Amino acid sequence: MHASHVLTIESLSRRFSGRVVVDSLDLKVGPGERVALRGPNGSGKTTVLRCVAGTLEPTSGTIRVGSYPAGTLEARHLVGSSLSQERSFYLRLSGHDNLLFFARLRCASERDARRNVDLLEEELQVEEIVAKRADRCSTGMIQQLAFARALLGEPRLLLLDEPTRSLDVEARERFWRALDSRPQAAVLLATHLDEDTIRCGSRIDLGS
Repeated sequence: MHASHVLTIESLSRRFSGRVVVDSLDLKVGPGERVALRGPNGSGKTTVLRCVAGTLEPTSGTIRVGSYPAGTLEARHLVGSSLSQERSFYLRLSGHDNLLFFARLRCASERDARRNVDLLEEELQVEEIVAKRADRCSTGMIQQLAFARALLGEPRLLLLDEPTRSLDVEARERFWRALDSRPQAAVLLATHLDEDTIRCGSRIDLGS
């Protein structure tokens, strides 16, 4: 991995049915840097995150996570993401069992997976949430589960889509405390909130 760049975006453009949503975006993010993506609804914030995560193909341009093209297995291993309209949890499983399932995909052993999940649940103080079935969790609870999942395996890059939108004050404090305790993680965060933006070192205004 390049020592100074966890994420490199060059001339990223994305169109939907002829409509340009993201146009020639360039961005480099190094270890420990936090970048806030700002802009109105439809300005392309989530589109950028999805392209970096590898769940959406750019129309043009290149994206690399470390030295790997976005969307490759190697790049995905370096990324933890919490995207909007989260639908990928198994609704009939508890939050704990969901986290354990995803931890097994990222950790080297069953022991490591269980330890990682236990430590995150304690750190984020989500023990009551993870005891519930996912289909019985509120939007804010699912958001906290998604953030916990994003942290599994200590990823080098975190992609966070309006991560504090549905959280109460205490949950927001735990969120920022968790990021502060990972000073080497690069963060790309889409938000409408000034209080999120001021916690980031730089911002990019989209759709302006």
